[in-house]
Amino acid sequence: MQLKIIKQNYLEKIKLLLQECEFELYEINILNEYESIVLQILVENIDLNKKDIEFDFLIKANEKISIFLDSLTELTEPYILEVSSAGAEREVRDSNILKNNINQYFYLKVNNPIENISEFQATLVEEKDELFTFSFFIKGKPKKIKLKWADINFIRFAIKF
Repeated sequence: MQLKIIKQNYLEKIKLLLQECEFELYEINILNEYESIVLQILVENIDLNKKDIEFDFLIKANEKISIFLDSLTELTEPYILEVSSAGAEREVRDSNILKNNINQYFYLKVNNPIENISEFQATLVEEKDELFTFSFFIKGKPKKIKLKWADINFIRFAIKF
C-alpha cells in the first residue's frame, strides 16, 4: 500500500469522514507489523477543549473509513486499518493547541537554555499576546518563563506522576 496514493488522492475524503466523527487528522502512517501492512490514522478531537477521545467515535470513524477504502479499486494490497488517538503524550504542532490547553502539563525543549537547562517539564499557566507562561522547578526552586512559539524547539503533552 502506498501512502503517497492515499495522501494524493484520498486524504481530503478521509478528513471529511473524520470530521463527521468529531475528529481531525493528526497523522497517517503505513506500518509493517507482524508481516501485515497497517494503515494507521491518528486523530485528535476537533474541539480542542475535549481531552478524551470517545471510543465509540473511533469505532464509527474506523467503520466509515473502512467502507470508503474498500470501495476503491486502486488499493489492491491487503491491509489492516487502525484509527486511533494520537496519544496522551502527542507532540504539539500548533500554537493554537497551546492556547486551548492552559493549566496542562508539557515536556519542552527550548532553543535557548534556561540556567543551562534546555529541556524540562512545566505547566502552561497563561497565554497572552502570543506569549506562553510556563511554571516549573529548577533545582527545587519554582520558576516561570514566558516563551514565544518560536522559542520552543519541541513540545508535547506530558503526564504528571
